[in-house]
Amino acid sequence: MTTAEATGTRTRIGPVQIAVILLALATASVHLYIFLIEGFLSGLSPEEQQGPIYQVLFAGNFFGYVTLLCALYLPIAPLARFRPVVRTFIIAMAIASIFSYYDVSFIDTIGNVTKIIEVLLIVMLTVDAAISGQGGARSIALAAAQLGIGFVVGYLMFLPLMPLI
Repeated sequence: MTTAEATGTRTRIGPVQIAVILLALATASVHLYIFLIEGFLSGLSPEEQQGPIYQVLFAGNFFGYVTLLCALYLPIAPLARFRPVVRTFIIAMAIASIFSYYDVSFIDTIGNVTKIIEVLLIVMLTVDAAISGQGGARSIALAAAQLGIGFVVGYLMFLPLMPLI
């Protein structure tokens, strides 16, 4: 084991991490696509475009997922100690996105597929948290804590959006 691996600065990229990366990039790409196609860049008249709050949310989700994904897996030593917090924030973003989608009640195929991707992302982040620890019951408890805190934070992120969306 190298010094970097022993101190936790190097992230092991295995099947679970690849799944997290692909799922996060997929949902980020869908949010960017919707922002560009149905937003102010769409060429639609202002009456047919999304409202400004939706454009901000879609662009924010894209940048949030990409930024947090980089913070989670890039081998940057100062970020290593924040990986559990970053996982929790990604879970919170996905939860807030799911709540927002169903609160708006504009249900379509691309939205449903994106929500399935986000649920899978939450599951894979929880698995990643469980296997990235020392193992045993403590790692499972910490993964469950990240999931629970992420759920609560995601719901709290969603609450101020309710009057806006």
